[in-house]
Amino acid sequence: MFFRLLANSLARRMSRKLLAAFAVWVGITLILAFLAVSIDVGDKMNRELQAFGSNIRLEPVAASVPVRVGGHDVASTAPPAYLEERDLVTLKRIFWKNNILGVVPRLWTRGKAGEREVTLLGVWFEHKIPVEGGEPFATGAMRVYKHWRVQGAWPSDGSAGEEIPSLVGDSLARKLGVRPGDKIRVTAPSGVAAITVAGIASTGGREDDAIIFPLAAAQALAGLEGKYSEADISALTTPENKLAGKYRQDPKSLTPAEYERWFCTPYPGSVAAEIQKSVPGSAARVVRKVSETQGAILTRIEGRMFLLAMLTLVACGLSVAGVLTSAVLERRAEVALMQAIGASRESVLLLFLGEGAVLGLAGGLLAAATGSFLGQWLVRAVFGSEPELHPALAVLSPFLGLMIVLAGSVWPVWQALNQDTAAVLHGN
Repeated sequence: MFFRLLANSLARRMSRKLLAAFAVWVGITLILAFLAVSIDVGDKMNRELQAFGSNIRLEPVAASVPVRVGGHDVASTAPPAYLEERDLVTLKRIFWKNNILGVVPRLWTRGKAGEREVTLLGVWFEHKIPVEGGEPFATGAMRVYKHWRVQGAWPSDGSAGEEIPSLVGDSLARKLGVRPGDKIRVTAPSGVAAITVAGIASTGGREDDAIIFPLAAAQALAGLEGKYSEADISALTTPENKLAGKYRQDPKSLTPAEYERWFCTPYPGSVAAEIQKSVPGSAARVVRKVSETQGAILTRIEGRMFLLAMLTLVACGLSVAGVLTSAVLERRAEVALMQAIGASRESVLLLFLGEGAVLGLAGGLLAAATGSFLGQWLVRAVFGSEPELHPALAVLSPFLGLMIVLAGSVWPVWQALNQDTAAVLHGN
């Protein structure tokens, strides 16, 4: 009997009911889209932010120890220290190996371009690190330094030889008066080389005043085969919290639970600590500016996307409540008549809530598909990558629709049930 009454009630005044279902559909579609983007934004934005450089710097222990005289940092008089290039293979064997997105070893030395003293820098442009039981790991400056602007072409890696393809920093290029395609004769401590200017690099750093060689060529010119001065590492990490400060001050101050969390969460500091242990004679430090920027941006974006979802939920609930209130007011006489012939308040309430449940479920089920589609489209449009599917959001959709409609129905129906039945039936 109840379901027959429910079907008859749904069949009447379809325009109002379709309007309510439409409001639910639009609202939940937007909510699911915002939630999908909010879920994906952390990983996607973290990867996007890696384009602005590395977040971990690997140096020899000697180079990382500050020399202080009279409370001031001074340049060390010790000879330069170097790390072994062959040890970089261990980066893909550590616990956080899958979080290592890129690595660029850098060898700094001095030389002459003609009669001018210049800085020489050797890097991997494109390089593959062997991985046990898997495909080689492709890395290099082209992948890590995506913020570098190169006029011309990126060089390819290779050994020292005739006409080595290299980059010239834009500041140095202006001083030397060179352009892509020009040739330069470079004199270094262990040899002389002719280079071809493959491109002019604008980096925003000290590289702008250097000639940038393939690492093997720079090692040969400097007489430092197999060595490098430092390495930039790009790692996918989680913004650090207060544990970072505690660990830096005193690792033993962490409780067992905090220690486990520190080493089992990809904070920049925990990844750096693992890298340092894997590379002999190294000191890994977090590039705080990059790390902190990542954390601040990700926190703000995730918070705003969640806030948008919540505001949409409230707006959807208010719009549905408005539609349902209008619909119930139009049916005051019907409610009064039902009460007059003996229908209990509970049965009338159940009938109206049943109508709302059907509308909410219908709008929610439809929004499960459209919300997922809109969320995927937004991720593709913003990040240019394939989004992940989130089945939990599709399951959540009908429950959201049910909650919104029921929340919007209770008050107007309750008001109708508490009206003066006799007055309504007499047209007052």
